[in-house]
Amino acid sequence: MIMTSTGDISIHPPLEGEWKFLRPPGHHPYAFDFVQMDNKRKSSHNAAKWRFYVNQISSNKFYSWNKPVYAPIDGEVIRVGNGWQDHEYTNIWKAIQIWYNATYKFRPKEENGRLDIRPNAGNHVMIQAKEGYIVFLAHLRNQSILVKEGQHVRQGEVIGMVGNSGNSTAPHLHINLFDQMENPFESKVLQFLFSSYELLSAEGRWVKHTSSVPKVGTFVRFNA
Repeated sequence: MIMTSTGDISIHPPLEGEWKFLRPPGHHPYAFDFVQMDNKRKSSHNAAKWRFYVNQISSNKFYSWNKPVYAPIDGEVIRVGNGWQDHEYTNIWKAIQIWYNATYKFRPKEENGRLDIRPNAGNHVMIQAKEGYIVFLAHLRNQSILVKEGQHVRQGEVIGMVGNSGNSTAPHLHINLFDQMENPFESKVLQFLFSSYELLSAEGRWVKHTSSVPKVGTFVRFNA
């Protein structure tokens, strides 16, 4: 993580390749999701779309599934949540159930003096920069996390794989920044920028951007 000349937090992208940049309803303005699409940028999976409504689609049919996730900053891993099973499939009824449980039923339980947020965040990693800010990466694949609490990681280091765990209706990566984790109930989501990425323009050209945030719903491309 670096600080820009205006004092904004700027982090490296946590993925490589092309992704759709999203912020689902109910998310904080600076909490984002990444989903990978097909070559035509029309579908997030390689199964027939009707299966979502009358059958089911396996998680491993989604292009996002099991893609590597990279540390966006140099820092210390302060929290790892692992061991939470991924949803093996998705369909409209399961998506509604997950949304309902997350909205009305989820209450974090304390375990060994710490809140267990895996029912919502799934498998996750929190990395703290020397400035104190924390990068939160969620919904990782179960048992894919390669780092441990207390470990120092470097920007660009693989920390795990995209999964479909927790409050996730399809494989994707969630990212946001927190100001602190000493008291999670008082944590604030922080505004941040991505250091560099390419944005697909309306004319179909890839345009380089630095120290900014893409418009929600656009396609972005990251270099490793």
